[in-house]
Amino acid sequence: MSSTRNIAKMAVCVAIICISAYLSFPLPFTTVPFTFLTLSMLLTSFILPPWQTFITLTVYVLLGSAGLPVFANGSSGIGVLFSPNGGYLIGFIIAYPICSFLKGTPPNLRRYFAAGLISIPISYIFGVIGICLTAGLSVTQAVFAGVLPFLIGDIIKDFLAAYIGVHLKRLLP
Repeated sequence: MSSTRNIAKMAVCVAIICISAYLSFPLPFTTVPFTFLTLSMLLTSFILPPWQTFITLTVYVLLGSAGLPVFANGSSGIGVLFSPNGGYLIGFIIAYPICSFLKGTPPNLRRYFAAGLISIPISYIFGVIGICLTAGLSVTQAVFAGVLPFLIGDIIKDFLAAYIGVHLKRLLP
């Protein structure tokens, strides 16, 4: 596959991730907003190979850190990495390339879904660490604030991304 096509696919994935961060709303019981980032990042990991997924997510985090309003609720800046949401951003860069690696070939709904189920807790671990360090919460409090409210939604988003990803992967060369 040509490098131009690879770059174009990664750029489209970055754009989708940026847009999905705006599809968010705050929850009254936590500092972490509900977003569609998980869906778009899982979809990215199902469409791209691991190294392209890593580059795509790193570019996304760098764009937001540089000041472009691409993080949840249009936030931006290096300070976001040192906020309760920062752990998740770092976790994304690690979790979703792993997901991309685990999805295997050829496209298969069960494998894609299972790979997503493995990647979600990885991003949660980093998120909980970020919440503990920046908000001064205990691990238990951080899990109640940053994991439990999102768990069912993330599993649903994983299934949707796996379903869409399998079909897109079969369509895209």
